[in-house]
Amino acid sequence: MHGSLMKTTKFSRYVKKLDNFVYTHRKYLILAYLIISIIFFFLQFKILNNWDMLVRILNSNYLFHGGSYFENQRALLESFTIGLLSFVFGAYAVYAFIALFTAIFFVAVYFFCKAFKIEYILVLGILLNPFFLFYAIKNGSELPMYSFLILFVSFIRLKKPIAGLFMALAFVSKYDSLFFLPLYLFIIDRNLLKSVKRILMLIGITLLALVPFFVYNALTYHDMFFSFFMSLNQNAPAVSSFSVSNASAFYTGFLELLVLVPLIFMVIFLNWKKLYRIIKNKIRDIAILSSMAALSMLIYIFASGLYVNGLGSYRFFLLFTVSLTLLLSLFTNRKMLLLTVLFFIVSVIIAYHMLLLQPLLSNTLTEQTSAAKTLLIQKYGTDNCTVQSNNWVYLDYYGISATYIRGVQNYSQYPIINFGKLSGNYTFYGEKDGIYLYTYGISNTKCSFTPVIDLKYGVNYYINLSRENSSLGCKMLYDKVHSSLVFSMCKFIIKETN
Repeated sequence: MHGSLMKTTKFSRYVKKLDNFVYTHRKYLILAYLIISIIFFFLQFKILNNWDMLVRILNSNYLFHGGSYFENQRALLESFTIGLLSFVFGAYAVYAFIALFTAIFFVAVYFFCKAFKIEYILVLGILLNPFFLFYAIKNGSELPMYSFLILFVSFIRLKKPIAGLFMALAFVSKYDSLFFLPLYLFIIDRNLLKSVKRILMLIGITLLALVPFFVYNALTYHDMFFSFFMSLNQNAPAVSSFSVSNASAFYTGFLELLVLVPLIFMVIFLNWKKLYRIIKNKIRDIAILSSMAALSMLIYIFASGLYVNGLGSYRFFLLFTVSLTLLLSLFTNRKMLLLTVLFFIVSVIIAYHMLLLQPLLSNTLTEQTSAAKTLLIQKYGTDNCTVQSNNWVYLDYYGISATYIRGVQNYSQYPIINFGKLSGNYTFYGEKDGIYLYTYGISNTKCSFTPVIDLKYGVNYYINLSRENSSLGCKMLYDKVHSSLVFSMCKFIIKETN
């Protein structure tokens, strides 16, 4: 019994020494976290070449280098940043973008910890969980949005109107950030005059920071809000059609909550006797972050309604897990340091394992694009063609001007490149490495190369249309509201009343 107690004491002393050593050298640990995160994000982009991220690169190519592909509904910040970085880093601009925003995220967490008086190294360890690592840059806009929202919440906590700048930056990263406007209310206190001044300054700074967004839209579309209206029109369902394809779809994101179970356990186990006192002392902080988590859940519920349109709602749930993790960080203390380090190590291992399980690999895409070019050269003597394909974004990124398969006569002059065999009335030419070339309609003898003007993803279609009709954005918004459940109910009630 005495020997066992001696061993326990020795082990405790060893753990305490290790804890002190890690804490003393925490700057090196933070640097390690940063470097490991950047390396992981680089690998993720290289391996996955995710659709959404590639679209942002293609958008930046259109904005700055005369590219032929552009999606109007995408938020602008990432594409502008990648485009500006391309003048220095060239083809590696996307990696510079990833490194830059990883660093900004680390800075954002630092300011969060200063504002909420929490230990920085602890918060980093629990925020960089496997799901965050896996989704943070997968779609291009998540990491910038998280960074700016965390900065926004930090300065709301400090009652600083500069928070409006970060709200604006979050908005032009991802339009869903608009949901967080109610957090402005936490800048109000009992001094009414000071509160009114703060709110006015906050709104003023937000609008001032959005001037470049307004100017771009006004010059390009003759409508200051057009790209936002466009995004709302294409991505948001009418409330009347708000539904989930099956029962399991809504719960997809909840799997991410599993990562918080050990954190919740740590918080309760190591603070059992002090929980009430912590809650009492940090009631305002808890209220701010609880509100953030509640608003994040609203976004997830809203996104789940889009699941039927193929939108992965799980990535919207990540915003909730980030908010909940920030809330849990209020209860952390030095006793958890080694546990959070272990948590980060396990997170990286799990995230890397998740990455390796993904089916879409960049070398496969490169080989398929090479096969497509070979087929085009064999048939037309050139690969400088505009083609149709279900994988048009990938093909465009790898150097083939491509657009999606429409199946209508207006586009029958473009050959079809498909990453699998097509069924239907198409003229088949040949196959190489699983890539099929169809010479559809009149394109049997001619390869067409034309910037595609179409009804959904045309580069100039909406630009020309909005210039002809400056109220097009407002009409889009009106049509969306007009088809909503709330509007339909109001009309029904008025009709019944009359």
